Amino acid sequence: MRNIHYRKVSILFALLFGMTSNVYATSPITVTDGYIKASIPGTDITAAYMTINNTSDEAITLQKVSSTISDRIEIHEHSMADGMMRMREVGEITIKANSKVVLQPSGLHLMIFSLKQPMKEKIVIPLTLKFSNKTNIKIQLPVRKYK
Repeated sequence: MRNIHYRKVSILFALLFGMTSNVYATSPITVTDGYIKASIPGTDITAAYMTINNTSDEAITLQKVSSTISDRIEIHEHSMADGMMRMREVGEITIKANSKVVLQPSGLHLMIFSLKQPMKEKIVIPLTLKFSNKTNIKIQLPVRKYK
């Protein structure tokens, strides 16, 4: 009887330890240097910028972004064509293995449409980044003054 009790405790401990390890597992995706531009008075659009780092040995694709501040967030890119700056939706961004992608003004960025509230300096906004490997990264971005 005593051996059965110790065996059950050992199995329970092993299971709990396994679950705890998964809870603290780190993601190969990190986001740094992120911010959202304060919205221009009278408009309901803005943009978000950040650096997305992929430390895994496989490419990962950012497929979608969501937030409580808007129902429409798109991945866009600025480009020069025939001497004119153009902006177009790109749909998704692939971050190569052991690499990073910088979302910045006049390059790749997130366009946030139909804001539910003005984006004012010094508030913090939650975003969820959804990746091809089924990873969802929840981040908090500060709002910075429009320049």
